[in-house]
Amino acid sequence: MFDKANLLFEIGSEEIPAGYIPPALENIKKMMSDKLSTARIDFSVIEVYATPRRITAVLCGVSDTQRDEILELKGPSADRGYSEDGKPTPALLGFLKGNDVEEKDLEIQETPKGKYYFAKKKMKSGKTEEILPELLSSVIKELPFPKKMKWGTKQIGYPRPIRYILTLFNDKVLAFDVDGIVSSNLTRGHYVQSGSMIEIKKISEYKSKLKDAGVFLDQNERREMIKAELASAAKKAGGVLVDDEELVSIVTYLVEKPHAVVCEFNSDYLKIPDIVLITEMREHQKYFAVRSEDGKLTNKFLVVSNNPATSFVKDGNERVIRARFSDAEFFFNEDRKHKLESKIESLKTVLFHKELGSIYDKVERVRKTASVISKQLKLDAAVCSKIDRAVLLSKADLNTSMVMEFTSLQGKMGRIYALMDGEDQLVADAIEDHYRPRFQGDAVPSSIVSVVLSSAEKIDNIMGSYSVGNIPKGSQDPYALRRQANAVADLFIKNRLNADIALILDECASMYKDGKNLVSKVLEFFSARVNTIFADAGFAHDEIDACLSLGEYDYYDLFLRAGVLNKFRKAEDFSAMLLGFKRINNIYNSFRSKNENYTLDLNEKLFSADAEKNLHSFFVSKKDAIDSAIASKNYDAVFSVLTEAKSHIDKFFDDVMVMDKDTALRDNRLALLESIVLRFRGLIDFSKISD
Repeated sequence: MFDKANLLFEIGSEEIPAGYIPPALENIKKMMSDKLSTARIDFSVIEVYATPRRITAVLCGVSDTQRDEILELKGPSADRGYSEDGKPTPALLGFLKGNDVEEKDLEIQETPKGKYYFAKKKMKSGKTEEILPELLSSVIKELPFPKKMKWGTKQIGYPRPIRYILTLFNDKVLAFDVDGIVSSNLTRGHYVQSGSMIEIKKISEYKSKLKDAGVFLDQNERREMIKAELASAAKKAGGVLVDDEELVSIVTYLVEKPHAVVCEFNSDYLKIPDIVLITEMREHQKYFAVRSEDGKLTNKFLVVSNNPATSFVKDGNERVIRARFSDAEFFFNEDRKHKLESKIESLKTVLFHKELGSIYDKVERVRKTASVISKQLKLDAAVCSKIDRAVLLSKADLNTSMVMEFTSLQGKMGRIYALMDGEDQLVADAIEDHYRPRFQGDAVPSSIVSVVLSSAEKIDNIMGSYSVGNIPKGSQDPYALRRQANAVADLFIKNRLNADIALILDECASMYKDGKNLVSKVLEFFSARVNTIFADAGFAHDEIDACLSLGEYDYYDLFLRAGVLNKFRKAEDFSAMLLGFKRINNIYNSFRSKNENYTLDLNEKLFSADAEKNLHSFFVSKKDAIDSAIASKNYDAVFSVLTEAKSHIDKFFDDVMVMDKDTALRDNRLALLESIVLRFRGLIDFSKISD
């Protein structure tokens, strides 16, 4: 890359927060690509790199001049170009002057809106080296960050003070000034190990010179170095690294040359739950935990340092973690002076939402919703009791010292404290599980106690948000309601549970302002999310529509139907049967749309053709099998019967004229079709299936 590159651009600064850097890399790559394209400067490849103190863009194939381009400019309409005396109108003169074209360049073209004046203008081709200074200056000024600062007398904003700018084009310095900071061919080595400025004479030597000065420029290379260093250090410490890819990504932008340092803490702190120690190390200090071969947390931890391991580095980090763990020990001991359930009453003082009351009020709503779900699932009294207990304790840990210090431990500490209090394992697990699934791909709880609590809590979040007007709009969804609706459907589908969301919402609606009127809106919201779930499962859009348009809201049941439809549809004879069944639907629906209340009575004595007798006899003989299969949700068996009916349906339409002139025959044949249609109407909507 560097051997072929002909544009090098580096912004050198004080240490930028690690979380700012990944999006900054994406933004600078897009900005430079867009700006070069707009400026008509061709290039072949752009790569971006970053360390804590620099953001670098390297480009190959940057053209020396702008690309030639002829613009076709649209002017005023033909009837507004010239006045009666033949002189150009102000509108035409403004067009000519504004676009730097002459009357001789004009031509009239026909457009869908009529005739208009057009002019072709050849864009001037400037030198890239003359255009880049302003372009790169604008990149520095416009590069977005969550927060920017100003320093000294500078007016430019950047996350940390900019110390230098390096720009080489075709191995020559491209000099320009940004608020008094002049670009050059100088970069800086490792801040501590090699703090002097380094001259870069050729772009090809940039990366290697930085490496010699203790800086590994490529973030992907640094990431792999960190992982290797950590694995080696964990082995040296006699244990196994606690994997944390997210933390590895963070520390990648905290160091320029990584060194893994093995440190340790007083083993007395191991009396504190593992999750507390790991969270303390991870969130506050960016340290990595180490477990023994049997999975127990050890008193060793790893630090990714920007400097080689020394006693000074080791002692400093151990001193910091000792103070942190001392605080955690205090919080833990304070919490253990009382049982978790003692915190329930105090939730009345914690506001959930000004219109929805306290956290305690929320818990009471979730209790009602969980009870409704349990009733639908026909759970026994013992399980219902565990669910109610889990709901009561689900938010109690929010008022513990540990969760107040580490909000990321909500649910996790509740589970730990519940187990220490002697609560049932399923109850304790549900306290942590009710926050899951937290994101796409997260594990979906499988315990029935966890499933009911998790779904009830999310339904309350959705209904509560809708009741106070916090409804997702466009791409904005600040309360993650779409994710939570997805999660509710997933909880039922993946755990194979039949629950009617419409009935649940309707029974719980009274707990929310204007709740009854919200139900239809929330159901529409749910169905949009379920549509996505079905599509992700590989179902075709018309298969999804055929199931979701029925006005039913047992999503697991609908998922089964869509799955079987998708499976059987691949068979040629089933596809042909669908066409015949759609024909039955179309004829019957067409008649009913014009004769809504017309009575149709089936009389076997009026059958005149063998085809209609056989079609009727077939479905009569299969009635019990069909009813039993539908009742047991054995949709494979239902669709097998439908496939078997194909020959009878085809023969019927070959031999029988349904809309006979004889009204009695017509009505009897329509009654036959009605007896078939109504039996399957609640199964899928055949009219939605494409031919």
